[in-house]
Amino acid sequence: MRALALVALLLIGCATPTPSVSPTPAPTREPNTVNVSVLLDLSGSRAPSGGPQRDAMQLWLDRPPPTSTLKLRVKFVDVAGSTSKLLLELRRAVVDDRADAVVVGVSVAGDGPFAQVAEVAQVPVLLTLPAPEPMSGRSGGWLFALAPAPSTIASAIAADVVDRGIVAPMLLASDESPGANLERAAFVAELGRRGIDAPTTVTVGGTDGPVRIRIASQVAKSAVLAGPAASYGDLIRPIAPTPAADVARIYLSYLTETADLSNLREASAYVTWPGSRLLVSALRGGDQRPLFVGSFVDRYGQPSALAASAYDALTLIETAAAMSPAEIDPARLRQRLEANTVAGVTTRYTFTPTRHVGFASDDLALLVWDRQRSAAILPPARVTDR
Repeated sequence: MRALALVALLLIGCATPTPSVSPTPAPTREPNTVNVSVLLDLSGSRAPSGGPQRDAMQLWLDRPPPTSTLKLRVKFVDVAGSTSKLLLELRRAVVDDRADAVVVGVSVAGDGPFAQVAEVAQVPVLLTLPAPEPMSGRSGGWLFALAPAPSTIASAIAADVVDRGIVAPMLLASDESPGANLERAAFVAELGRRGIDAPTTVTVGGTDGPVRIRIASQVAKSAVLAGPAASYGDLIRPIAPTPAADVARIYLSYLTETADLSNLREASAYVTWPGSRLLVSALRGGDQRPLFVGSFVDRYGQPSALAASAYDALTLIETAAAMSPAEIDPARLRQRLEANTVAGVTTRYTFTPTRHVGFASDDLALLVWDRQRSAAILPPARVTDR
């Protein structure tokens, strides 16, 4: 019945015809083995790329083998920037691969076809990118958000803008991607909660978007750019103020990857982005850095919060499964995820049956690049900044 319901939802949710799939024999489960499917954008133009998340999870798989006999069998799947393929691969993971848990590293809407399919699938689906609240239903739900909620991110950015006295004029830009739409809506709602009128949103993808952004940036005291920094291409460098100017602050997305920051070169001195306070502390831990952080830095450079959350996703699944390796099934994994607190690299995750956003809000911080080209926590506004 669950498979039939999944197929029905896919027929409704996909814009393109669903190809027919011949039934295949169900694979035999190995004892003490958890099947995990990971759905990422490993090709296509959609940002952020899933490459850093896959690299982080591969580091998790390359760790020294634990003393437990429990094993995670992880399958990486490229959804190639396609929402239709994301739905199809979620169905395939549950029905064909008999996944016990699924990790999704792309932005998804909280009330669209994806959420409907995920609920019918009845396996824990761990989202590494910000997703809207609520993440749980009357019976607990199956979606688990590892990133902070968009409302939490919006509150942090709005508070800093207000504290620094750079509310107006403001440039608010969006690339109209699912992640950007979530961020923009949450930020506008937060401004409204504070009694602040939201500025008109400039769509970066519009024909006149780049010109409007450059014009608005000439007078803006702050610029909030919703969506991955990679979507803005070469726009950020021209709108960054000169050192002699009254320095405005450019707020980037939680979806920002460290490669995006490096590409900004000297303009990176004027950008701020939301990230993990714990991850910054780990990066600056010297010889005491966690194994993941040290390994990632050595191979790829500094990890983003997205990469660290992907690493944490496998830790969460393993921790839940290890509580009783002889009883590994999606329903029990969900119950254990809801009942335990797990210390990750990015945050200390705590879920409950009625709250499936596990990121601790105190671990969210606004970050900047320091002179060593390393992430640092943005100092609070001084009185003279107001």
